[in-house]
Amino acid sequence: MPVSPIRKINSIWVHVRDIKKARTFYHDALGLSEIWYDEEGESASFRIPRGPPLSMHVQGKGEPGRSAGTVSGIYFSVADVKRAARAIERKGGTVTDRPEKKPWGNWNATIADPDGNEFVLTD
Repeated sequence: MPVSPIRKINSIWVHVRDIKKARTFYHDALGLSEIWYDEEGESASFRIPRGPPLSMHVQGKGEPGRSAGTVSGIYFSVADVKRAARAIERKGGTVTDRPEKKPWGNWNATIADPDGNEFVLTD
């Protein structure tokens, strides 16, 4: 088996349309602590407990990368998927896939930020 040069996830970046709405969502709905905010550069970064930073940036015209609202496949571990999904929804988040027990035994729910970037909550 080949040895991978990848050691860990360094950071997670998503493109957003409105940095103020995004900062409110990631702080208030997800309860993440802000690490830094660059008003001029329209970017911010939040601390994920025991994980890499989750950062966001307003994508400039012609800037490469996936556009706002197209990120998915990132899973956040939570103690109780149903409770976390309800709490996030009460604080303005959108639950795009209701909590459901999967055939492999985990509970999952999909949430979306104000731009439609999706994240999965899993236990």
